[in-house]
Amino acid sequence: MDELAKALALDVRKRIYNQINRSPGLHFREIQRRTKLATGSLQYHVDYLQKKHLIRSVKEGKFVRFYSIRGKQLGEATKTMSLLRQESIRKIVIFLLTEKKANNSEIAAGIGLQPSTTSFHLDKMVKAEIVDKVRKGRKTLFYLERPEEAANLLVGYRRSFFDDMVNNFVDVWEEMAVE
Repeated sequence: MDELAKALALDVRKRIYNQINRSPGLHFREIQRRTKLATGSLQYHVDYLQKKHLIRSVKEGKFVRFYSIRGKQLGEATKTMSLLRQESIRKIVIFLLTEKKANNSEIAAGIGLQPSTTSFHLDKMVKAEIVDKVRKGRKTLFYLERPEEAANLLVGYRRSFFDDMVNNFVDVWEEMAVE
């Protein structure tokens, strides 16, 4: 029996690993919700999988996100995936994918957030170099730096988001690709 098979011999460990492999960038509580495991049990198995070099953790702000080491690698897109795991940021990204450029007020109105909340998330996205901004007269317009990367992550990991907004976007995106 090879190392991978040995490490994943327990069904519970295999369930955790598969969840992280299918949905890169999940944080601990989301893995816990999806696997329905007790905190202590999940922590034990996550630690074990890290020691066996099957998963890795990345601390981002107040969250620790998990990624598979042996599965499909995201590379530079890891930062984008991490942000896409946040619902408000995901809404902003989808809005900017469809509108190309918009100011804070337009984005806030389009996704149903307060302008101050939208501004907070946009600042975080600019710092992470996911979004950039350009001044046009008195307005600041925001746009995605790598829209193809964001769209590919949404399409490729569609099922991992559990989000109707993502599903609707992907349906429209795929229709546009066919035409």
